[in-house]
Amino acid sequence: MKNWKKAVALVASAAALVSVAACGSGSSSSSDSGKKTVGFVAVGPEGGFRTANENDIKSAFKSAGFDLIYSPTQNNDQQKQIQAFNKFVNDEVDAIILSSTEDSGWDESLKKAAEAEIPVFTVDRNVDVKDSEAKKAIVSHIGPSNEWAGEQAAEFVNKNFPDGANGFILEGPAGLSVVKDRGAGWDAKVAKNVKVLESQSANWSTDEAKTVTAGLLDKYKSQNPQFIFAQNDEMGLGAAQAVDAAGLKGKVKIITIDGTKNALQALVDGDLSYVIEYNPIFGKETAQAVKDYLGGKDVKSDIQIESKTFDATSAKEALDSNSRAY
Repeated sequence: MKNWKKAVALVASAAALVSVAACGSGSSSSSDSGKKTVGFVAVGPEGGFRTANENDIKSAFKSAGFDLIYSPTQNNDQQKQIQAFNKFVNDEVDAIILSSTEDSGWDESLKKAAEAEIPVFTVDRNVDVKDSEAKKAIVSHIGPSNEWAGEQAAEFVNKNFPDGANGFILEGPAGLSVVKDRGAGWDAKVAKNVKVLESQSANWSTDEAKTVTAGLLDKYKSQNPQFIFAQNDEMGLGAAQAVDAAGLKGKVKIITIDGTKNALQALVDGDLSYVIEYNPIFGKETAQAVKDYLGGKDVKSDIQIESKTFDATSAKEALDSNSRAY
């Protein structure tokens, strides 16, 4: 049951709709369709993982009988995400899904959602919330473990270079929980004799990663770099191009995270050395969590989605089975 503030807001909203209808314009609402309305504050185009993830969420909510309003941003613009989030609150949606471009800066918007009694479900990326009232808005986080993914990268390097090695880390954009968590997982497991010569952001971009990697290989060529940990597939594929151009294919092991078809094929072809899946297919689990909560059921605060790792053999098996959705 919504609070009294929302009741007042609904009266005002109804009056506004009557006024709009009188002017010859109108729109359907959840009450018209009988369906619950969910706002999806999304990242938008960003690569194979993001496309698969957001399409899966949209499909799952449609199948579950929700009206899902999809609102992607552009170029990781957080302000557009905040505007979309606040509009969803003002529009009195039944729930909000948030896949944030940045982990901070959400306290005020989440406080508004909490006051309006609109539950928020974070997906893929966590948010760093300081305000105690704002925290009340978040029901659950749904997604794979970024720390686990970082740990797998470190353990691969440890296993393949028991006597130690030098290398680089290609990171995503600064300020994202995913970047911090993947780095934290790496730091927790990497051996002391493994040295990261430099970490640089390549902003999830293949082209930028190619340029950054070429510069790093040249800068540190005297220190014999032996591995590159790219925090997503697109950057790993760009790094592979630079490694190949430098005549180092097979000599520098490249580890990536996501598990897209392109990365698995590059693994089979020998351009990549290890691919850690960050499973984007969790729309069904997200829709179920929202449905359960709106239906009065308890929902776990952290719903972790299982992922796996690939070497060349398992990558070929996955591709041959034609079972990959991304």
